[in-house]
Amino acid sequence: MKYGKSGVVSAAWASAALLMIVFLCGCEVDSAARKIEVRPDSATLRYGESVTLTAYNGYVYEWSLQNETYGKLSSRSGMMVTYTSITDPTSPQVQIITVTSTFSDNDSGSTSSNPVSHTAEAYITHIPATSDLASVSSSS
Repeated sequence: MKYGKSGVVSAAWASAALLMIVFLCGCEVDSAARKIEVRPDSATLRYGESVTLTAYNGYVYEWSLQNETYGKLSSRSGMMVTYTSITDPTSPQVQIITVTSTFSDNDSGSTSSNPVSHTAEAYITHIPATSDLASVSSSS
């Protein structure tokens, strides 16, 4: 069976259009229904110690701290960040780290874009440098 140039071009356009529809519609809708996660979602640190946090199930991640005096982040964006304790409290203190993923949800085929945001939190307990980690864990 022979195809003319127009048949080959039409088939190529149809394939390209199908791929574009699958790409534009399939990924965003599935991900919009998923909640993002951060792992680990908790840790216990002493002054100077660090933990690497990883976000999952989103697109672009922005990180924020509840209290800037307890610790610092290696970056405010990206899938992975390292949190380092910069405090030596006299009693345990909890830092809440929030990761937010915001993206456009335009699954209806319209040209308008409605931003969708998902958040997840990690809880970091700061303990005194001289405290026994086992006693902090067992008193919780």
